[in-house]
Amino acid sequence: MAENDQQRKDMLALYVAKGWALVPVMAGAKRCSFRDWPNRQFGTEALGSDDNVGLKTGSRSRHIADVDLDCPEAIELASIYLPETGAIFGRPSKPRSHWLYVAVGASFVSFADPIAGDMLVELRADGLTGGCHMTIIPPSVTDGEARQWCGDAIGPAPIDHRILRRRCALLATGALVYRYVGTTPARTPWKPGWDHPRLLWECDHELGRRACGWLGKPAPDEPTRRQRAERSPIDVELDELAAAITNNHDFNGWNRIGMAFYVTSGGSQAGFVAFDDFSAKSPKYDPRETVARWRNYGRSLPSRLGKGTLIWEARQSGWRPGGRRYG
Repeated sequence: MAENDQQRKDMLALYVAKGWALVPVMAGAKRCSFRDWPNRQFGTEALGSDDNVGLKTGSRSRHIADVDLDCPEAIELASIYLPETGAIFGRPSKPRSHWLYVAVGASFVSFADPIAGDMLVELRADGLTGGCHMTIIPPSVTDGEARQWCGDAIGPAPIDHRILRRRCALLATGALVYRYVGTTPARTPWKPGWDHPRLLWECDHELGRRACGWLGKPAPDEPTRRQRAERSPIDVELDELAAAITNNHDFNGWNRIGMAFYVTSGGSQAGFVAFDDFSAKSPKYDPRETVARWRNYGRSLPSRLGKGTLIWEARQSGWRPGGRRYG
């Protein structure tokens, strides 16, 4: 017993040395009973010998992020999808179910099965609105099982928070593929030809739609950017105006028209295409300068340029609306 007590003290001392913010949790429990615990500071003396140990994730603990694997599929696939780290723990029934990283700027996000409704993966870090999340760490005991570190050293790997979030999204998508499509494509996500969102879409549209959302892709039944642009009256008019305006301007005139395209389109891709088409009519056309100008417009835009400017320029070049109404 004395040896176990010393091991516990050594472990807690290590956590404190790493700058982790600890929270006392009642023995056997998973939640802290102290009011306002996210904003309270607890020393190791606040943790009784039988208490579980909670770890505040996020900026309160030097930007620790916990990837919590809530389903068997995610646990099995984790080593394929997640970056390596030196801080992994779990319990006998769910070994290696928590992977810790140092991810400055990470925020909480969860990934759930849209059909079964259960949780697949959680990225525990700072809350989106400044809240705090906690994870129970060794040597805590819940559900009759002790949390245990894998390996002797505890060294969370540093990682860009955007990369970590995407890897979690890929892992959750892979878990869905494992459940509903097959184990082989789930275990070989980088193989050419395996498109996980497409495979899930073919299996069930709701699965595919959820995976596309996680990965920032449009679902197959969503209109593409080009289709949305073609349906937008203002973008169609921009194409027409770009074709009509004569490009015999000096730099200042060209720049003025470019700003008018930007203001009118709200900086959209269709607006840039129209500006680029207009610019290409000049013998001085430089595609790199055109891109650079377009990116610069978003920093400071004039309030007196817009669609009226383009219509006026087009009229000076002999263009007439031909019955089309312009607002």
